Amino acid sequence: MIKRWLIALATHALACYLFLVLNDIGVDYYKQVYGGFTARGVASGAIFWLVFDVMVIFSLVIVFVPRLKHKLMINGALVALIIYWLMPDHPVRTMFFSPLAGGLTFLAIMIAHWLGRLNVFKKGQS
Repeated sequence: MIKRWLIALATHALACYLFLVLNDIGVDYYKQVYGGFTARGVASGAIFWLVFDVMVIFSLVIVFVPRLKHKLMINGALVALIIYWLMPDHPVRTMFFSPLAGGLTFLAIMIAHWLGRLNVFKKGQS
């Protein structure tokens, strides 16, 4: 059980790191195509850290949930919460952050589930 938690924790930590990296790539692309954020009077840092913190909290909860179905439901709640928070005022950010956070968390769930089922991590194997 501890090995599954450690595997899940490692995959979710990687997903959170990829969120940071892919956000930087997306921001650089947006600035090249549309100009800087400050040209439109938008401060992007607060919303980014809000979404990142919520993703980290949801990922920590998902690590310790035993059933795959419940993990996927929690991931759906993460995406729904991001959409609910951002959609009225920030539709472009909603279209970027909700699939990014939800997709990376989904990939972490599926990779951890797949690695947890491999025989490599069973006792007595050589």
